[in-house]
Amino acid sequence: METILSVTGMTCASCVHSIERHIGSMEGVQSIKVDLMTGQATVNHNKRVMTPEHVSTCVKDMGFDAQVLTSRAMVDVAIHNQIQTDAPPANGIQPVESWFNIEGMTCGACVATITSLLTKLAGVASVDVQLLTAQAAVRHYPCDIGVRDIANRISDAGFTAAPLNPNAGDEEKRALEPLAIALQNLQNHRRQLAKRFFVSLLFAIPMLVFSMIIEMALPETNPVAQAFHRRVFQQYTISVVIIFVIATVAQLTLGIYFYKHAYKSLVNTKTANMDVLIALGTTASYVGSVVSVALQKGSGEQFFETAVFLITFILLGRWLEAIAKGRTVSAVEALVNMQPEDALLVCGDKEDTLVTIDARQMQLGDHLQVNNGMRVPGDGVVVSGQTDIDESLLTGESMPVAKDVGSAVTGGTLNVTRTIRIRITAISEASTLSRIVKLVREAQSSKPHMQEVADRVASRFVPFVVLGALVVFVAWTAAGASGHIDRKWLLSKQGMGGMGENNNGDGMSSQQPMAYSIFALLNAISVLVIACPCALGLAAPTAIMVGTGLGARLGILIKGGGATMEAASKIDVVAFDKTGTLTLGNPAVVDSCEGAGDDEEQQMPDGFSGWLRACVLELEALSSHPLAAAICAHIRKTQREEESVPHKLLEHMEFPGRGMQATVEIPVGISQALGWSGNILKAKLLVGKNAWIMEEEGCMTRIYAETWTRWTASGFTSVIVALVPEKASGRGYALSAFALADQERPEARDVISGLKARGIDVWMISGDHPAAANTVASRLGITNVIAGVLPEQKSDTIRMLQHRGGGSGNKPVVMMVGDGINDMVAISQADVGVAISSGTAAVMESAPALLLRPSLYSLLTFLDLSCVVFRRIKLNFVWATIYNVVCIPIAAGILYPAIDRGLPPVVAGLLMVASSLTVMVSSLALKLYREPQQTG
Repeated sequence: METILSVTGMTCASCVHSIERHIGSMEGVQSIKVDLMTGQATVNHNKRVMTPEHVSTCVKDMGFDAQVLTSRAMVDVAIHNQIQTDAPPANGIQPVESWFNIEGMTCGACVATITSLLTKLAGVASVDVQLLTAQAAVRHYPCDIGVRDIANRISDAGFTAAPLNPNAGDEEKRALEPLAIALQNLQNHRRQLAKRFFVSLLFAIPMLVFSMIIEMALPETNPVAQAFHRRVFQQYTISVVIIFVIATVAQLTLGIYFYKHAYKSLVNTKTANMDVLIALGTTASYVGSVVSVALQKGSGEQFFETAVFLITFILLGRWLEAIAKGRTVSAVEALVNMQPEDALLVCGDKEDTLVTIDARQMQLGDHLQVNNGMRVPGDGVVVSGQTDIDESLLTGESMPVAKDVGSAVTGGTLNVTRTIRIRITAISEASTLSRIVKLVREAQSSKPHMQEVADRVASRFVPFVVLGALVVFVAWTAAGASGHIDRKWLLSKQGMGGMGENNNGDGMSSQQPMAYSIFALLNAISVLVIACPCALGLAAPTAIMVGTGLGARLGILIKGGGATMEAASKIDVVAFDKTGTLTLGNPAVVDSCEGAGDDEEQQMPDGFSGWLRACVLELEALSSHPLAAAICAHIRKTQREEESVPHKLLEHMEFPGRGMQATVEIPVGISQALGWSGNILKAKLLVGKNAWIMEEEGCMTRIYAETWTRWTASGFTSVIVALVPEKASGRGYALSAFALADQERPEARDVISGLKARGIDVWMISGDHPAAANTVASRLGITNVIAGVLPEQKSDTIRMLQHRGGGSGNKPVVMMVGDGINDMVAISQADVGVAISSGTAAVMESAPALLLRPSLYSLLTFLDLSCVVFRRIKLNFVWATIYNVVCIPIAAGILYPAIDRGLPPVVAGLLMVASSLTVMVSSLALKLYREPQQTG
């Protein structure tokens, strides 16, 4: 089964790695994926071996807070039966999960009754009734049965049932909105961190007063300093006792959080995370101070403030990081919040009654009214009214899109102008908004190769740092024992305060040199607290989170996440499908001619052209073929009103793959002009392919033969119009012809030029006739064309392009852009597969990247955004690496021989916090990105 958990308390990739490694190694767990940014873990496991509650407990044992959001069987009983019988899913629709509150259940018999009742309903795939929570989870096919129908059947059995709504309690929300609850848990976690930080100030501020002001800033003659320097307990001053109490209470309250997490990390998972370093650093500071002061009877070097300030700065840093992480997931939160809570259901015999229902109670086929200013409750089709819809949050288009009867609308978009009514066509998990939210969330947990390397480094980072700190301590201790530590170094304010650091009033310091063991300990503590695996772990996830969120706002759904963006930033070759990708997929008339007989000068009677066009228009309007629609549009566009003459079609018939045929009444003048003997009043009007026209005795004149040859060479599709007499009293004539071609996208040429300007090689791979493909390619500026290939051959071509690097070892990175099922194999083979929004549902679901806007300009934006994001990731990694490489040696004391100064532990803690925040701010700066200017 699949269980989704909300996990809070993770700080970096090391936490993610430890959870995935520990939970993934447990018996019964098939796979686990943890998303650092959204705080979610998806676990596929065997329910018989490990329950969802057990999974949650195991995560908690690691020191994190975990909560089960959803848990469901990965294969429903109904689906299993269909697999066994090779039966397709009901009406081709996958089941959805709906949750209900049920009142009136008292025992297991009630559970059995409801389960049996619902299982027998047509369209119900599985039922899970929970007595303790008084809830039921029902997997059902929405095309067969909806939530209101299920609730009514439960109510008919004597119970009170209601679909859960977004304003329900936590348990209900957990069942309905796993992502929303995960985001809410992250907000709660931010509030907890803020609370811990402000509590830490209650210790840090008094510590600042006593350790920095009274002990360091005030001269010995100051009455306040003299009062707090009085001895108590024989040897210890009042200020030292107060400092000790503050540090002890802080260590036992705030520090226990780090101890608990460090213990669980070391004992339960056998790994070391950042909490281990913090616990070691604060403990060393506190215990070292206690030992130093105790052994030297109050006159020893003390640095209790180091432990308190470290805890405060760490909590401040984690709070600020949590705030920054919240900003990176703002795009996901915006998508979640787009779903309206209520909908206006149209009901009544005359459809004149409106009932406000919860949006989650919508069923397929419901008619809903959407007033201006309201968000569309779900995916549907407009059944009445006209309006403009703002789709900017889904496609990035700032201008509203006009919608008429028959137009598709998407849930979550905003109705700007007038009231419309829609029919719901997709709900719950099948809706566009739900799929986008799910895909964006999954994309943000996808790791690029660069991040996988960083995760491996982070997992080994803490043990390396602890070993390094031990080496530093031993080295400085040995140097002190052998007399190689300069007295000036021991007089430095390494501890940021301490006993005897008061001024005498004459500017001279009465500070005594610290023991070299204390000096060595402080340097080791600095090494522990300055090391920052968090910066390495956050370098890629934060940038990818912002990048994929930006992409979603700009109409680019990057489902492959970081891996897809990494490959897109290195593209060498882009291969396009032709029809529907570089072209609009809608044929249009590009040329036409009229005439009759073999004599080019032969004249037809007045009104012939208008009569013929009127007959063709009426006949082609009866067909749904795209070529027929294109001819009709051309005639309507070019025909003048005075050309419209009386005509009459007596009967018609369509021959699939050939054309249309009708019986028409022939005006006498036309019959005579054609040279038909006798009184011919009727003839067959043929509109279709050349070969079929010839079969039906429609003579192909020299005029059309030459034109047809020229059109064929240009890759056009020819449609011939002919009249054939019903009686054998004359031959048929081709009277008109149309050349049709698919129209190139207006922006296609600019996009091709933009790709070439980036140094990218452009190819066209098409299944169309070579002549048609080469014609389009030449107009768009594409020189590499492979046409007339099958889907498998498209994949072979992509494979060939990927291996063109030869023996150099640098294989080209290839992108395939397509829109149809015939492109799916090639898209899967390519390093980056891109589908356009006008494509088929199958390829849109399977492609790693989807362009939601109806424009190829988004492809350039996608490539540019990927490059920008990965440049920022590299910058983050460079900063995180340089920070650790440079700062750890400085913290170890490498600069003492040069400048007689080191890095106090408190300053080291501040630098560690600054390192993580720098990476977060760097990633958040990506929000300033603006897509390239479109020149078309």
